[in-house]
Amino acid sequence: MNDLSRMLNGLFLYAKVGLPRMTLRKAWVMLSYWVRTTFLGHRIPWLIELSVTYRCQCRCKHCSVSNYFEQAGKKPEMTSDEIKSILRQAVALGIPKVDFFGGEPLLRSDIVDLVRYAENLGIYSSVTTNALLLDRAMMQSLSTAGISCINISIDSTSDEEHDQLRGVKGIYEKAVNAFSLCKDARIPCIFSTYVTRKRIQGFLPGEMDNSPFTELIRLAREVKATAVRVLFPIISGEWVKKKEVELSEQEKAVVIKAIDPSFVFVEGAFSVVNGKKVCQALSGKMINISPYGDIQICVAFPNSFGNVVREGLKPAIDKMWDHSIYKKNKDGSCCSTDDLKV
Repeated sequence: MNDLSRMLNGLFLYAKVGLPRMTLRKAWVMLSYWVRTTFLGHRIPWLIELSVTYRCQCRCKHCSVSNYFEQAGKKPEMTSDEIKSILRQAVALGIPKVDFFGGEPLLRSDIVDLVRYAENLGIYSSVTTNALLLDRAMMQSLSTAGISCINISIDSTSDEEHDQLRGVKGIYEKAVNAFSLCKDARIPCIFSTYVTRKRIQGFLPGEMDNSPFTELIRLAREVKATAVRVLFPIISGEWVKKKEVELSEQEKAVVIKAIDPSFVFVEGAFSVVNGKKVCQALSGKMINISPYGDIQICVAFPNSFGNVVREGLKPAIDKMWDHSIYKKNKDGSCCSTDDLKV
């Protein structure tokens, strides 16, 4: 597949994900972002990864944020009004997208209200969920609120292995069934998974092999997912001392070249540049905000560079981007929190 074909297929995928729930207000916010960043040279993040809680029903063996669990539920999370203030500031800055993240965001009793508020502002909003609470009633509430997309995490094609990796019996069935609920509600639904060296062994273009990764892609097609999001191992949380699981740049490049860009993408809209994996956060396209308002390079990197509740969103972003750690690693592809500190 040549570069033009890959680009056209990639545009087709983003259209499948982005257009079904598009509104004039969201289109205007996205168009404004494109004009301001492309023609006016403004530096604006594309995405806020808004971790609204670190509470979670699962204890995943690969979790990148497990180091936050001890304080989850003990430390006061941002209020609805504080989160809504951040969303208003995001629109004023020109940030077009927010992903409600965690932990498990559906554990927030106000999550539907927060989605509705973001969507009414013209922000393309998504939720990344383990699907335990994603029943028909919750799906209908999110749909009515205007949600743009839902990301559902699937770790294996085996129900037993998925449940064992997440530490919750029956969670695989909940996650798989949630795709049908999304389809019924006409909400784009992304099959979010991760790859390891073992999973991509023998991976070939298309579906020409029986690698574990290819089996995951086949499952995504079977459950009628809109797309597959691929995450590379992050050396943090449960894997913070497992540097050996990190993929080399060559291994990442093999995956990037072999995936079908009309159905599978790596991490996010700005994660691949010229066939090479880059970090959206270190290229200024993404920021993370913790449940307590702390601004972080990404959810996996625990250091706080300021607090958006106390300082405001733009001052906190500028403060992080001006920090020596950020400047030293700018435009890199580091997925090791220990290496990033150095």
